[in-house]
Amino acid sequence: MIKQKQNTFLLWIAGLVSVGGILYGYDMGVISGALLFIKTSIPMTDQQIGWIVGAVLGGGLFGTLFAGPIGDYCGRRFLIALSALVSIIGIVLVLLAKTFFMIFSARLLLGTAVGMVAVAVPLYVSEIVPSKDRGKYITFFQLLLTFGIVLAYFVDLIFTPTGNWRGMFAILLIPSVILLIGILLLPETPRWLLTQHQAEKARHILGKIRHTQQEVEHEMQAISASLHQSQGAWRDFFSRRFLGPAFVAVLIAIFNQLTGINSFLQYAPLILKNAGMSSNEVTMLGSVGIGALNFIFTLIAITLIDSLGRRPLLLIGVLGVMLSEIYLGMVTHFFIDSSYSGVLALAGLFSFIVFFAIGPGVVVWLAISELFPTKIRGKGIAFCLFFNSLAATVLSVYFLPLVNFIGMSQTYWLFALFTAVYFLVALFFLPETKARSLEEIQLSFEAK
Repeated sequence: MIKQKQNTFLLWIAGLVSVGGILYGYDMGVISGALLFIKTSIPMTDQQIGWIVGAVLGGGLFGTLFAGPIGDYCGRRFLIALSALVSIIGIVLVLLAKTFFMIFSARLLLGTAVGMVAVAVPLYVSEIVPSKDRGKYITFFQLLLTFGIVLAYFVDLIFTPTGNWRGMFAILLIPSVILLIGILLLPETPRWLLTQHQAEKARHILGKIRHTQQEVEHEMQAISASLHQSQGAWRDFFSRRFLGPAFVAVLIAIFNQLTGINSFLQYAPLILKNAGMSSNEVTMLGSVGIGALNFIFTLIAITLIDSLGRRPLLLIGVLGVMLSEIYLGMVTHFFIDSSYSGVLALAGLFSFIVFFAIGPGVVVWLAISELFPTKIRGKGIAFCLFFNSLAATVLSVYFLPLVNFIGMSQTYWLFALFTAVYFLVALFFLPETKARSLEEIQLSFEAK
Protein backbone atom coordinates (compact mmCIF):
# COMPACT_ATOMS: atom_id res chain seq x y z
CA MET A 1 0.00 0.00 0.00
CA ILE A 2 2.86 2.39 0.89
CA LYS A 3 4.63 1.52 -2.37
CA GLN A 4 1.45 2.24 -4.35
CA LYS A 5 1.03 5.64 -2.67
CA GLN A 6 4.65 6.54 -3.43
CA ASN A 7 4.26 5.51 -7.08
CA THR A 8 1.07 7.57 -7.35
CA PHE A 9 2.85 10.56 -5.83
CA LEU A 10 5.68 10.24 -8.35
CA LEU A 11 3.18 9.97 -11.19
CA TRP A 12 1.50 13.19 -10.10
CA ILE A 13 4.87 14.92 -9.84
CA ALA A 14 6.00 13.91 -13.32
CA GLY A 15 2.57 14.43 -14.90
CA LEU A 16 1.90 17.87 -13.48
CA VAL A 17 5.39 19.20 -14.12
CA SER A 18 5.27 17.81 -17.65
CA VAL A 19 2.27 20.05 -18.36
CA GLY A 20 5.11 22.38 -19.27
CA GLY A 21 5.48 20.19 -22.33
CA ILE A 22 2.01 21.29 -23.45
CA LEU A 23 3.17 24.91 -23.30
CA TYR A 24 6.17 24.08 -25.45
CA GLY A 25 4.28 21.94 -27.95
CA TYR A 26 1.18 24.11 -28.26
CA ASP A 27 3.19 27.27 -28.80
CA MET A 28 5.28 25.51 -31.42
CA GLY A 29 2.24 24.09 -33.22
CA VAL A 30 -0.32 26.90 -32.99
CA ILE A 31 1.60 29.24 -35.28
CA SER A 32 1.30 26.82 -38.20
CA GLY A 33 -2.45 27.36 -38.48
CA ALA A 34 -2.49 30.92 -37.17
CA LEU A 35 -0.11 32.02 -39.95
CA LEU A 36 -2.84 31.48 -42.53
CA PHE A 37 -4.89 34.24 -40.87
CA ILE A 38 -2.48 36.55 -38.98
CA LYS A 39 -1.23 38.09 -42.22
CA THR A 40 -4.79 39.09 -43.16
CA SER A 41 -5.10 41.32 -40.08
CA ILE A 42 -1.39 42.17 -39.69
CA PRO A 43 0.22 42.53 -43.16
CA MET A 44 3.67 40.87 -43.30
CA THR A 45 6.32 39.94 -45.85
CA ASP A 46 7.67 36.37 -46.19
CA GLN A 47 10.73 37.42 -44.19
CA GLN A 48 8.55 38.83 -41.40
CA ILE A 49 6.53 35.60 -41.37
CA GLY A 50 9.80 33.75 -40.83
CA TRP A 51 10.65 36.05 -37.93
CA ILE A 52 7.23 35.48 -36.35
CA VAL A 53 7.66 31.70 -36.61
CA GLY A 54 11.22 31.82 -35.31
CA ALA A 55 10.47 34.32 -32.53
CA VAL A 56 9.44 31.63 -30.04
CA LEU A 57 12.62 29.71 -30.67
CA GLY A 58 14.66 32.92 -30.59
CA GLY A 59 13.12 33.81 -27.26
CA GLY A 60 13.98 30.29 -26.20
CA LEU A 61 17.64 31.23 -26.59
CA PHE A 62 17.25 33.76 -23.77
CA GLY A 63 15.10 31.39 -21.74
CA THR A 64 17.58 28.52 -21.88
CA LEU A 65 20.54 30.83 -21.33
CA PHE A 66 19.18 32.21 -18.05
CA ALA A 67 17.23 29.15 -16.90
CA GLY A 68 20.25 27.20 -15.69
CA PRO A 69 21.65 29.88 -13.38
CA ILE A 70 18.14 30.76 -12.12
CA GLY A 71 17.39 27.10 -11.43
CA ASP A 72 20.70 26.60 -9.66
CA TYR A 73 20.35 29.74 -7.54
CA CYS A 74 16.60 29.94 -6.81
CA GLY A 75 15.56 26.30 -7.16
CA ARG A 76 13.85 24.09 -9.73
CA ARG A 77 10.31 24.90 -8.49
CA PHE A 78 10.89 28.64 -8.72
CA LEU A 79 12.14 28.26 -12.30
CA ILE A 80 9.03 26.33 -13.36
CA ALA A 81 6.70 28.83 -11.66
CA LEU A 82 8.51 31.73 -13.32
CA SER A 83 8.23 30.13 -16.76
CA ALA A 84 4.46 29.69 -16.29
CA LEU A 85 4.06 33.32 -15.23
CA VAL A 86 6.06 34.62 -18.21
CA SER A 87 3.95 32.43 -20.50
CA ILE A 88 0.72 33.99 -19.16
CA ILE A 89 2.07 37.50 -19.74
CA GLY A 90 3.18 36.58 -23.27
CA ILE A 91 -0.24 35.18 -24.19
CA VAL A 92 -1.99 38.32 -22.99
CA LEU A 93 0.34 40.44 -25.13
CA VAL A 94 -0.37 38.26 -28.19
CA LEU A 95 -4.10 38.81 -27.71
CA LEU A 96 -3.53 42.59 -27.62
CA ALA A 97 -1.12 42.69 -30.60
CA LYS A 98 -2.11 44.86 -33.58
CA THR A 99 1.24 45.38 -35.36
CA PHE A 100 4.11 43.17 -36.50
CA PHE A 101 6.37 44.55 -33.77
CA MET A 102 3.80 43.85 -31.04
CA ILE A 103 3.17 40.25 -32.03
CA PHE A 104 6.88 39.66 -32.63
CA SER A 105 7.70 40.96 -29.13
CA ALA A 106 4.96 38.85 -27.56
CA ARG A 107 6.20 35.73 -29.37
CA LEU A 108 9.73 36.43 -28.11
CA LEU A 109 8.37 36.54 -24.56
CA LEU A 110 6.51 33.27 -25.09
CA GLY A 111 9.75 31.81 -26.40
CA THR A 112 11.55 32.87 -23.25
CA ALA A 113 8.91 31.01 -21.23
CA VAL A 114 9.13 27.77 -23.21
CA GLY A 115 12.92 27.99 -23.18
CA MET A 116 12.84 28.02 -19.40
CA VAL A 117 10.29 25.19 -19.38
CA ALA A 118 12.51 23.06 -21.62
CA VAL A 119 15.32 23.35 -19.07
CA ALA A 120 13.24 23.24 -15.89
CA VAL A 121 11.05 20.19 -16.49
CA PRO A 122 13.72 17.61 -17.45
CA LEU A 123 15.93 19.04 -14.71
CA TYR A 124 13.22 18.73 -12.05
CA VAL A 125 12.02 15.27 -13.05
CA SER A 126 15.52 13.78 -13.51
CA GLU A 127 16.40 14.81 -9.95
CA ILE A 128 13.30 13.55 -8.18
CA VAL A 129 12.38 10.16 -9.70
CA PRO A 130 14.22 6.82 -9.15
CA SER A 131 16.94 6.02 -11.70
CA LYS A 132 15.21 2.84 -12.91
CA ASP A 133 12.12 4.81 -13.95
CA ARG A 134 13.78 8.07 -14.98
CA GLY A 135 13.44 7.48 -18.72
CA LYS A 136 9.70 6.87 -18.46
CA TYR A 137 9.04 9.89 -16.27
CA ILE A 138 11.22 12.35 -18.18
CA THR A 139 9.61 11.37 -21.47
CA PHE A 140 6.25 12.48 -20.04
CA PHE A 141 7.51 15.93 -20.99
CA GLN A 142 8.00 14.88 -24.61
CA LEU A 143 4.65 13.05 -24.61
CA LEU A 144 2.79 16.14 -23.44
CA LEU A 145 4.84 18.27 -25.83
CA THR A 146 3.48 16.16 -28.69
CA PHE A 147 0.00 16.39 -27.14
CA GLY A 148 0.43 20.17 -27.11
CA ILE A 149 1.17 20.08 -30.84
CA VAL A 150 -1.89 17.88 -31.51
CA LEU A 151 -4.01 20.21 -29.38
CA ALA A 152 -2.71 23.23 -31.29
CA TYR A 153 -3.49 21.67 -34.67
CA PHE A 154 -6.95 20.60 -33.49
CA VAL A 155 -7.74 24.06 -32.10
CA ASP A 156 -6.43 25.61 -35.34
CA LEU A 157 -8.82 23.35 -37.27
CA ILE A 158 -11.77 24.42 -35.09
CA PHE A 159 -11.00 28.13 -35.58
CA THR A 160 -10.14 27.81 -39.29
CA PRO A 161 -13.68 28.58 -40.57
CA THR A 162 -13.73 31.87 -38.63
CA GLY A 163 -10.03 32.67 -38.95
CA ASN A 164 -9.90 33.64 -35.26
CA TRP A 165 -6.15 33.34 -34.68
CA ARG A 166 -6.34 35.16 -31.33
CA GLY A 167 -8.66 32.42 -30.05
CA MET A 168 -6.06 29.87 -31.13
CA PHE A 169 -3.50 31.48 -28.81
CA ALA A 170 -5.93 32.10 -25.92
CA ILE A 171 -6.28 28.35 -25.23
CA LEU A 172 -2.66 28.34 -24.06
CA LEU A 173 -3.72 30.18 -20.90
CA ILE A 174 -5.22 26.95 -19.51
CA PRO A 175 -2.02 24.83 -19.19
CA SER A 176 -0.06 27.92 -18.13
CA VAL A 177 -2.35 28.52 -15.15
CA ILE A 178 -2.44 24.80 -14.26
CA LEU A 179 1.35 24.66 -14.23
CA LEU A 180 1.70 27.82 -12.13
CA ILE A 181 -0.75 26.60 -9.47
CA GLY A 182 0.39 22.98 -9.56
CA ILE A 183 4.10 23.58 -9.08
CA LEU A 184 3.39 25.57 -5.92
CA LEU A 185 1.99 22.34 -4.41
CA LEU A 186 5.02 20.16 -5.25
CA PRO A 187 8.29 19.71 -3.29
CA GLU A 188 11.72 20.95 -4.28
CA THR A 189 14.18 18.33 -5.55
CA PRO A 190 16.38 16.63 -2.91
CA ARG A 191 19.49 17.20 -5.01
CA TRP A 192 18.98 20.97 -5.14
CA LEU A 193 18.20 21.07 -1.41
CA LEU A 194 21.50 19.31 -0.69
CA THR A 195 23.35 21.94 -2.73
CA GLN A 196 21.78 24.46 -0.34
CA HIS A 197 22.88 22.39 2.72
CA GLN A 198 19.28 21.47 3.61
CA ALA A 199 19.95 17.79 4.27
CA GLU A 200 17.01 17.11 6.59
CA LYS A 201 14.49 18.58 4.19
CA ALA A 202 16.03 16.55 1.34
CA ARG A 203 15.83 13.37 3.44
CA HIS A 204 12.18 14.09 4.29
CA ILE A 205 11.24 14.47 0.59
CA LEU A 206 13.16 11.32 -0.38
CA GLY A 207 11.26 9.47 2.34
CA LYS A 208 8.00 10.29 0.51
CA ILE A 209 9.15 9.11 -2.92
CA ARG A 210 11.41 6.11 -2.15
CA HIS A 211 10.25 2.72 -0.94
CA THR A 212 12.65 2.03 1.94
CA GLN A 213 14.80 3.98 4.37
CA GLN A 214 17.80 2.11 2.99
CA GLU A 215 17.11 3.58 -0.45
CA VAL A 216 16.84 7.04 1.08
CA GLU A 217 20.19 6.81 2.87
CA HIS A 218 21.94 5.24 -0.13
CA GLU A 219 20.75 8.04 -2.41
CA MET A 220 21.64 10.72 0.15
CA GLN A 221 25.20 9.36 0.28
CA ALA A 222 25.49 9.10 -3.52
CA ILE A 223 24.24 12.65 -4.08
CA SER A 224 26.47 14.05 -1.34
CA ALA A 225 29.52 12.32 -2.83
CA SER A 226 28.67 13.67 -6.27
CA LEU A 227 28.23 17.21 -4.94
CA HIS A 228 31.51 16.99 -3.07
CA GLN A 229 33.35 16.08 -6.26
CA SER A 230 31.70 18.69 -8.50
CA GLN A 231 32.18 22.43 -7.94
CA GLY A 232 29.41 23.64 -10.22
CA ALA A 233 31.15 26.70 -11.72
CA TRP A 234 31.33 27.40 -15.45
CA ARG A 235 35.07 26.73 -15.38
CA ASP A 236 34.24 23.22 -14.15
CA PHE A 237 31.65 22.80 -16.89
CA PHE A 238 34.32 23.43 -19.53
CA SER A 239 36.99 21.38 -17.74
CA ARG A 240 38.49 18.23 -19.24
CA ARG A 241 36.60 16.12 -16.73
CA PHE A 242 33.19 17.05 -18.15
CA LEU A 243 34.26 17.58 -21.77
CA GLY A 244 33.07 14.14 -22.91
CA PRO A 245 29.44 14.33 -21.76
CA ALA A 246 29.18 18.01 -22.72
CA PHE A 247 30.43 17.27 -26.25
CA VAL A 248 27.94 14.44 -26.79
CA ALA A 249 24.98 16.29 -25.28
CA VAL A 250 25.57 19.49 -27.29
CA LEU A 251 25.93 17.60 -30.57
CA ILE A 252 22.70 15.68 -29.96
CA ALA A 253 20.87 18.89 -29.04
CA ILE A 254 21.99 20.57 -32.29
CA PHE A 255 21.46 17.66 -34.65
CA ASN A 256 18.03 16.98 -33.21
CA GLN A 257 16.97 20.30 -34.74
CA LEU A 258 18.95 19.78 -37.94
CA THR A 259 16.61 16.92 -38.80
CA GLY A 260 14.22 19.76 -39.67
CA ILE A 261 11.56 18.73 -37.13
CA ASN A 262 10.46 22.21 -36.05
CA SER A 263 10.39 23.51 -39.61
CA PHE A 264 8.15 20.64 -40.70
CA LEU A 265 5.82 21.04 -37.72
CA GLN A 266 5.54 24.82 -37.87
CA TYR A 267 5.17 25.04 -41.65
CA ALA A 268 3.15 21.80 -42.08
CA PRO A 269 0.02 23.45 -43.55
CA LEU A 270 2.09 25.54 -45.98
CA ILE A 271 4.17 22.50 -46.99
CA LEU A 272 1.07 20.40 -47.63
CA LYS A 273 -0.68 23.19 -49.51
CA ASN A 274 2.34 23.74 -51.74
CA ALA A 275 2.53 19.96 -52.29
CA GLY A 276 -0.97 19.90 -53.75
CA MET A 277 -3.50 19.86 -50.89
CA SER A 278 -6.65 21.66 -52.00
CA SER A 279 -7.94 23.85 -49.15
CA ASN A 280 -7.17 25.29 -45.73
CA GLU A 281 -9.45 22.73 -44.05
CA VAL A 282 -7.79 19.77 -45.83
CA THR A 283 -4.27 20.97 -45.03
CA MET A 284 -5.23 21.47 -41.36
CA LEU A 285 -6.68 17.94 -41.27
CA GLY A 286 -3.36 16.66 -42.59
CA SER A 287 -1.59 18.64 -39.88
CA VAL A 288 -3.86 17.13 -37.21
CA GLY A 289 -2.91 13.68 -38.52
CA ILE A 290 0.78 14.55 -38.24
CA GLY A 291 0.31 15.74 -34.67
CA ALA A 292 -1.74 12.68 -33.70
CA LEU A 293 0.92 10.29 -35.04
CA ASN A 294 3.57 12.22 -33.15
CA PHE A 295 1.62 11.77 -29.91
CA ILE A 296 0.79 8.06 -30.43
CA PHE A 297 4.33 6.99 -31.30
CA THR A 298 5.81 9.07 -28.50
CA LEU A 299 3.57 7.09 -26.16
CA ILE A 300 4.87 3.84 -27.70
CA ALA A 301 8.47 5.04 -27.27
CA ILE A 302 7.84 5.73 -23.58
CA THR A 303 6.87 2.08 -23.04
CA LEU A 304 10.17 1.00 -24.64
CA ILE A 305 12.64 3.59 -23.37
CA ASP A 306 13.55 1.81 -20.12
CA SER A 307 13.41 -1.73 -21.54
CA LEU A 308 14.87 -1.47 -25.04
CA GLY A 309 17.24 1.37 -24.11
CA ARG A 310 18.13 4.86 -25.34
CA ARG A 311 20.69 4.04 -28.05
CA PRO A 312 18.64 1.46 -30.02
CA LEU A 313 15.59 3.73 -30.14
CA LEU A 314 17.67 6.73 -31.21
CA LEU A 315 19.56 4.84 -33.92
CA ILE A 316 16.39 3.30 -35.37
CA GLY A 317 14.57 6.62 -35.25
CA VAL A 318 17.37 8.69 -36.82
CA LEU A 319 17.86 6.17 -39.62
CA GLY A 320 14.11 6.20 -40.37
CA VAL A 321 14.05 10.02 -40.36
CA MET A 322 16.89 10.13 -42.88
CA LEU A 323 15.18 7.67 -45.25
CA SER A 324 11.88 9.56 -44.96
CA GLU A 325 13.58 12.82 -45.94
CA ILE A 326 15.25 11.17 -48.93
CA TYR A 327 11.81 9.90 -49.99
CA LEU A 328 10.21 13.34 -49.53
CA GLY A 329 12.91 14.88 -51.69
CA MET A 330 12.21 12.33 -54.42
CA VAL A 331 8.44 12.93 -54.26
CA THR A 332 8.91 16.69 -54.52
CA HIS A 333 11.45 16.36 -57.33
CA PHE A 334 9.79 13.73 -59.53
CA PHE A 335 6.06 13.90 -58.72
CA ILE A 336 5.42 17.59 -58.06
CA ASP A 337 3.04 17.87 -61.03
CA SER A 338 1.21 14.64 -60.19
CA SER A 339 -2.35 14.70 -58.87
CA TYR A 340 -1.11 12.43 -56.07
CA SER A 341 1.77 14.67 -54.98
CA GLY A 342 -0.08 15.96 -51.92
CA VAL A 343 -0.95 12.45 -50.71
CA LEU A 344 2.60 11.18 -51.36
CA ALA A 345 4.07 14.14 -49.45
CA LEU A 346 1.68 13.56 -46.54
CA ALA A 347 2.75 9.89 -46.41
CA GLY A 348 6.40 10.96 -46.26
CA LEU A 349 5.70 13.46 -43.48
CA PHE A 350 3.80 10.75 -41.59
CA SER A 351 6.83 8.44 -41.86
CA PHE A 352 9.18 11.23 -40.75
CA ILE A 353 7.05 11.96 -37.68
CA VAL A 354 6.74 8.27 -36.69
CA PHE A 355 10.49 7.69 -36.72
CA PHE A 356 11.27 11.02 -35.07
CA ALA A 357 8.80 10.28 -32.28
CA ILE A 358 10.19 6.84 -31.41
CA GLY A 359 13.81 8.00 -31.45
CA PRO A 360 15.10 11.60 -31.40
CA GLY A 361 11.86 12.99 -29.96
CA VAL A 362 12.15 11.20 -26.62
CA VAL A 363 15.87 10.43 -26.36
CA VAL A 364 17.09 14.02 -26.70
CA TRP A 365 15.58 15.05 -23.36
CA LEU A 366 17.16 12.06 -21.63
CA ALA A 367 20.56 12.62 -23.22
CA ILE A 368 20.84 16.22 -22.11
CA SER A 369 19.50 15.56 -18.59
CA GLU A 370 21.35 12.32 -17.81
CA LEU A 371 24.85 13.05 -19.06
CA PHE A 372 25.71 15.84 -16.59
CA PRO A 373 26.54 15.50 -12.87
CA THR A 374 24.29 17.22 -10.34
CA LYS A 375 26.09 20.49 -9.68
CA ILE A 376 26.46 21.44 -13.34
CA ARG A 377 23.26 19.80 -14.61
CA GLY A 378 21.34 23.08 -14.69
CA LYS A 379 24.13 24.79 -16.62
CA GLY A 380 24.58 21.74 -18.83
CA ILE A 381 20.93 21.49 -19.85
CA ALA A 382 20.75 25.25 -20.41
CA PHE A 383 23.94 25.18 -22.51
CA CYS A 384 22.63 22.34 -24.69
CA LEU A 385 19.19 23.82 -25.16
CA PHE A 386 20.72 27.19 -26.03
CA PHE A 387 22.35 25.59 -29.07
CA ASN A 388 19.21 23.54 -29.70
CA SER A 389 17.12 26.73 -29.77
CA LEU A 390 19.74 28.54 -31.85
CA ALA A 391 19.64 25.84 -34.54
CA ALA A 392 15.83 25.77 -34.43
CA THR A 393 15.60 29.56 -34.69
CA VAL A 394 17.90 29.78 -37.68
CA LEU A 395 16.01 27.00 -39.49
CA SER A 396 12.58 28.49 -38.73
CA VAL A 397 13.52 32.01 -39.82
CA TYR A 398 15.32 30.96 -43.00
CA PHE A 399 13.28 27.88 -43.96
CA LEU A 400 11.13 29.67 -46.55
CA PRO A 401 14.09 31.63 -48.04
CA LEU A 402 16.08 28.36 -48.19
CA VAL A 403 13.25 26.60 -50.02
CA ASN A 404 12.95 29.51 -52.45
CA PHE A 405 16.72 29.48 -53.04
CA ILE A 406 17.55 25.76 -53.50
CA GLY A 407 14.10 24.18 -53.90
CA MET A 408 11.96 21.95 -51.67
CA SER A 409 13.48 18.63 -52.74
CA GLN A 410 17.04 19.88 -52.17
CA THR A 411 15.96 21.18 -48.76
CA TYR A 412 14.72 17.72 -47.79
CA TRP A 413 18.00 16.17 -48.96
CA LEU A 414 20.03 18.73 -47.02
CA PHE A 415 18.16 17.75 -43.86
CA ALA A 416 18.81 14.09 -44.71
CA LEU A 417 22.55 14.83 -44.87
CA PHE A 418 22.47 16.45 -41.43
CA THR A 419 20.51 13.46 -40.12
CA ALA A 420 23.14 11.05 -41.46
CA VAL A 421 25.78 12.87 -39.41
CA TYR A 422 23.43 12.67 -36.41
CA PHE A 423 23.31 8.88 -36.84
CA LEU A 424 27.11 8.64 -36.76
CA VAL A 425 27.33 10.81 -33.63
CA ALA A 426 24.80 8.61 -31.82
CA LEU A 427 26.43 5.40 -33.03
CA PHE A 428 29.96 6.23 -31.90
CA PHE A 429 29.58 8.62 -28.96
CA LEU A 430 26.27 8.15 -27.08
CA PRO A 431 26.51 5.68 -24.16
CA GLU A 432 23.59 3.57 -22.97
CA THR A 433 22.22 5.06 -19.73
CA LYS A 434 19.10 3.04 -18.95
CA ALA A 435 18.71 1.94 -15.30
CA ARG A 436 21.97 3.67 -14.31
CA SER A 437 22.09 6.34 -11.64
CA LEU A 438 23.19 9.85 -12.58
CA GLU A 439 26.29 9.33 -10.47
CA GLU A 440 27.16 6.05 -12.27
CA ILE A 441 26.87 7.78 -15.64
CA GLN A 442 29.24 10.49 -14.45
CA LEU A 443 31.78 7.93 -13.24
CA SER A 444 31.66 6.04 -16.56
CA PHE A 445 32.65 9.17 -18.49
CA GLU A 446 35.45 9.89 -16.03
CA ALA A 447 36.75 6.34 -16.45
CA LYS A 448 36.92 6.83 -20.21
